[in-house]
Amino acid sequence: MTTTAANPAFPPHATERAWLEIPALAARLLLRHWPALLACFFAQWVAYDALMLVAIVAGEQGVLLSYAAIAVLIVSQLVGMIAMFLVLRPSLPTMQPVAGLPSVPAGRRWLQVLAVALLPFFAYYAAWGLLDGTKRDFLLTYQSWISFERREPLQDILGLRGLWVALAVSWALRALAKRRFAAAQHGGWSILVAACEAYWLFVGAAVIARGYAAASDWWQSRVVYQAVVQWWENPFIGLVSLAPLKRLLEPAWDVLTTAGGAVAMPLVWLAIAAIVYGMDLRRRGRLDRYDARARLIGRRYRRLNPIWQAVVDRISAGWNAKAIPLVNAVRLVLRAGLPALLVLCVGWALLDYVDAQAWGWATAAIGPRDWDEWRLLGQPLSMLFNGPLSLRPALFTQLLRIVLLAAVFDRAVAGLRAARR
Repeated sequence: MTTTAANPAFPPHATERAWLEIPALAARLLLRHWPALLACFFAQWVAYDALMLVAIVAGEQGVLLSYAAIAVLIVSQLVGMIAMFLVLRPSLPTMQPVAGLPSVPAGRRWLQVLAVALLPFFAYYAAWGLLDGTKRDFLLTYQSWISFERREPLQDILGLRGLWVALAVSWALRALAKRRFAAAQHGGWSILVAACEAYWLFVGAAVIARGYAAASDWWQSRVVYQAVVQWWENPFIGLVSLAPLKRLLEPAWDVLTTAGGAVAMPLVWLAIAAIVYGMDLRRRGRLDRYDARARLIGRRYRRLNPIWQAVVDRISAGWNAKAIPLVNAVRLVLRAGLPALLVLCVGWALLDYVDAQAWGWATAAIGPRDWDEWRLLGQPLSMLFNGPLSLRPALFTQLLRIVLLAAVFDRAVAGLRAARR
């Protein structure tokens, strides 16, 4: 996979053009669809502010009602992101059917696409912790706006009034919506299922985490745990100290984790874009005949004893849910050549850098102003660029990320078609 000349899946002319084709296609998508992208972004922004206000108002009656509004807020943001990808779909060359070649479904209605994409989109989005910004924003707003007399202890989730009734109602509503969605395949039912799952993510997962924390505290206070920790810190029992080796490896480990995070996030979002465009990368499977060697591990795994298979599946279930889409995203984007992967990762890193620095550049260019002037300039500026306390995507970089992901996905599918041809 590392060489392009020896492998027919990577035509040399295709890999050479990838450096220019992806930015050029992204620029064309942005120029052609920027009004619709802006409309989707501002609809997201208005829905976020309105539903956050509803959550705070409802929080005066009970924080569980606030979480219900936050669940609807999350679904509105996901629907807005799916809409941005779908806006670009008519201009993607691979969305046009070609006789005899695999294509991504493009003829379905918008609600059908939403029904298919929303639930896996939400599951993968939540699995990578991409809802943390919304959680922190709600907690900060709740603590700031709700008076002390009406404020409930958010850390003590088990002490909230009506907790078990709310969980039972949301579970029953989710079960009903899932049955209706399986029967009708209507996008409205998938929205309701996603809202119930978002509610469970805020409330049910917090209850589980609270119980896990109590069990973890009990275990960490045991003598056996302390003995294991001490042994792990010095496994050779004083004969040889591992402290110098740990100090030597810490900088390399920091560099490795930073680089891994920089590469992982664009691949996560490429998997999300693929879900929207009809290619679910969360499943194991071959993309084309050139990666048949990757199935050798799978064949050996199937020869294991069923008991060992069950143990491995149980241990690796959480990681597989995250790792398999990343591996499939790498396999997909490499069909357009290694330059396509580099364009995606480098472009994403540049947009992250702009996110971190653009606010400082803008405020330095504007210069010192009175407080009243900053109140007037700060809101549109914080919408355009990420401010120091911003927890939401900025307009400038959000649109560029969407068109970059769509362009990389399109070129990857084009490479996949060329390989199959």
